[in-house]
Amino acid sequence: MKIEAAAVSLADQKFIVIASNMELVQSSGEADMAIDRLQSHFGVPVVLMALSDNESPNYYGDASLVELLAGVPVDKMPWKEYLLPF
Repeated sequence: MKIEAAAVSLADQKFIVIASNMELVQSSGEADMAIDRLQSHFGVPVVLMALSDNESPNYYGDASLVELLAGVPVDKMPWKEYLLPF
């Protein structure tokens, strides 16, 4: 499975932002399961991100991490493609 993700370090917090689709971000149960699985793989907290029709980011994950991302332009994050074994 290929994903696009950005390793972020803000305010002494290290975490991963993973590009997702809006359906996943808006489905808390599915999003929580995805985050649990991805966190066990990456070993750091995970925040899911989907772009709305007007290209604004919508985040799902730990509220304090989502708050940190509020002022970060999505196109300035260090996006990279990862190949996951699941």
